[in-house]
Amino acid sequence: MYAPVSRAQKRQTYKTSRWTMEAGGKVGLKCLKLADCSNLNLSVMEVTKEKVLKAMRKAAEGHSNKDEVERMMENADTYSDMVLASIKTGEYRRHLQYRKLTKRNPNGKLRRIDSPMLFPFVLQHLFIVLAKPLYDPHDNFNGINCKPGCGITSSDGRNSVIHRLKHLMYDRRDLQWCIIIDQRKCYEHIRPKIFRRAMRWLTNDRELIEFGIEVCFVDGHLPIGTPTSPLVHHIVMLEFDHWCKQAAPFSIRYADDCIFATYTKEDAHALKWRVQNRWWYDLQIRAKASAIRLQPLAKEVSFCGYIVHRNPNRGVADHNKGYTTLRQNIRARASRCNRDESWASYYGLLRHADGYNLMKKIEEKMKLRQLTEKIRINRSLDAPNINPRDLAGKQFTIYDYDIKCDSKGTPNWIKCLIGVPEVGEDENPTGRMKAFEFHGSYMYIVEFMTMAERTFGKKNMLPLEEMEIENQCGYIFKGSTNQMEYIDDGGGQTSLFTNS
Repeated sequence: MYAPVSRAQKRQTYKTSRWTMEAGGKVGLKCLKLADCSNLNLSVMEVTKEKVLKAMRKAAEGHSNKDEVERMMENADTYSDMVLASIKTGEYRRHLQYRKLTKRNPNGKLRRIDSPMLFPFVLQHLFIVLAKPLYDPHDNFNGINCKPGCGITSSDGRNSVIHRLKHLMYDRRDLQWCIIIDQRKCYEHIRPKIFRRAMRWLTNDRELIEFGIEVCFVDGHLPIGTPTSPLVHHIVMLEFDHWCKQAAPFSIRYADDCIFATYTKEDAHALKWRVQNRWWYDLQIRAKASAIRLQPLAKEVSFCGYIVHRNPNRGVADHNKGYTTLRQNIRARASRCNRDESWASYYGLLRHADGYNLMKKIEEKMKLRQLTEKIRINRSLDAPNINPRDLAGKQFTIYDYDIKCDSKGTPNWIKCLIGVPEVGEDENPTGRMKAFEFHGSYMYIVEFMTMAERTFGKKNMLPLEEMEIENQCGYIFKGSTNQMEYIDDGGGQTSLFTNS
């Protein structure tokens, strides 16, 4: 149990943490300045027609079937000139119109969305074109949402939430505690003055900053449903993202959800207060008190829809270091989903979790052949299984094989892809080869295939034709062992004759 901490003690702790870092001793916060503003004097008045056209093309992506978008792209030159003129005169402020929408999420939460009309939509993409080159050089990818190549299941492991989370749970055995903390209404709590202060770390162009405030904020708050809101949130959180890399040995921020890992429970508890204080005193953002979780990493970690489990007493090079599942509500929605368009999104989540049975269930329920083919699971040397005893007396061809080793590097398991001549109903060969596979710890077969591969090379010896299996105190290939045929009783010596 920890003793209660007074408000004055929290404030003093925060002041100390601002100036003291984990590895560097006392370092002034001014050292964290991200840019020399004197070199970034970009003016909105210097916006070029090419940048406006680029913003128009970005705004048209995914909306090209709408009539107003088609008219805009057909008259792109005229429209871009109008946008440039409205920016220079300030007339654009009179045409910032939004549609008020509401959307209920699957978890029951009601979202109020400000959907921009076409003109402010183009202006927002123009701000992205202008501001993103200022933000990208300083991005340390602590926040990995709404960025190209980043996401929960990104193929790039460095920018994937689930890959980094698995790395924490499976490989970082030195980290024992974590804290999961969530921002409360992160978009609604971001105010123009906070964004203005964050932008000054990137540029000293007041016109660009004010232009961003005009087109990114609605009635003094950051709206949900606009393309600029994620970028604005990233810019506001940029200094915090750099601080995270110094305050904790491991951290991820996905939108307003954050996870930190530490060596001890005391470090995690102290970091919880430092994060909360930093959000409130620097950004005027409150933490969601009911969602803060401080727990050991020996317990399963639930983050961004996944639950990652760490198996104890495992090393970095060991197998079965842990496993990953989906949250129960996501599994339930995936199992009862009845729209073909939704299968692909659930498949993208399931393919990174250990949910083979659920994937098979979805596969059986899918209706469209194209999606069924897409969700099929590719396994190495996959074919109908056959028992070696059923191959006795039959000739077959080995087309491929895979040998596994134990922890000491000794081969002890094999899987073979074979072809057996097909026989028709009239008991005559059809000329086709039926595919089968057999696998197991058949030691004599493993030893023979290992020695053959070392001698001739796998590519040179495949395919192996006219192979037969016998059961001679274990399954062997016919003629592949040195067997005694006669025993000579002279002098107690044995004479060995081979049958191969």
